[in-house]
This record gives sequence, C-alpha cells and structure tokens, in this order.
Amino acid sequence: MAINPLTVITTGLSLLGTKKQYDYQKAEAKRRAEIGKFEARQYVNDLFLTKAQAIDESNRRIRDMQVAESQNIAFFSALGREDRSVGAFLKENRRIASEDLETIERGAELQTAKLATASSVAYKYGQGAAAGIKAEATANLITGIMDIAKNLDPKFFKGTG
Repeated sequence: MAINPLTVITTGLSLLGTKKQYDYQKAEAKRRAEIGKFEARQYVNDLFLTKAQAIDESNRRIRDMQVAESQNIAFFSALGREDRSVGAFLKENRRIASEDLETIERGAELQTAKLATASSVAYKYGQGAAAGIKAEATANLITGIMDIAKNLDPKFFKGTG
C-alpha cells in the first residue's frame, strides 16, 4: 500500500508548525537575555551617575562652606572680633559641613548598593528567563514531535500495506 499523501502533508505541516514555535521561543529567549543585559547596563550607568552626582554635591557643599567661612572671618574681622567665640562658631560650621558631607556619602553608598543589586538581579533574571524559555521550547519541540509520531499510522513508517 502506498503512503497517503494527505498524511505526508499533515505530518509535514505539523512538523513545520512545531519547528516554527521552537524558533519563536528561541528568539524570545534571546530577546529576554538581551533585555536583562540592557537593564543591567542601565543600572550600572545610573550607579556611576549617582557617584558623579554625589561627588559634585560634595564639592559644592565644600565650596559653600569655604565661601561662608571666608565671609564670616571677614565679617568678624571688620567687627574687630577675634576671640574664642569666633573660633567656636567657625568650628561648629565646619562640623555641620562635615556631617552634611557624610550624609551625602552615605546616601550615595546606599543608592550605589541598590543599583548594583538591581543590575545583578536584572541580568540574572534575564538570563534565567531565557534559560526557562529555552527549556520550555525544547520540551515543547520534543512533545510536538512525539505527538506527531503517536498520531501517525504505523504503516507510514513501513511504507507497506
């Protein structure tokens, strides 16, 4: 008995559909992995921006402190005051500026840690999602081929009647 052409066509179409689904899922896995890498890079860029902004803010605070100190010294000198209270006032202003700098640094460190963690998670999530999609694609491909094989008439493989 000859092989039924309809069986050949439907089997071919089934295999083609299964292969297309597999290719689509592989492409989706690649896209997810790339998105994870892109997001991770974006977090790293934000991390460096945070550090640069903290340095800029610290430098600005130091300049403000120096300008204020110079103005205070000039003001006290114009008044003819150079006693201990002037020194204590200037010392207190430096202490406040130092606390401000520490606050800026701590804030930048916390934000940097947060962004580093987010970068790592985004990368790992992207890679994990890609691996999951690839595994699912392979399982679907195998299942699809097995389903096609189960639905075939055993005579199809023998080519006899």
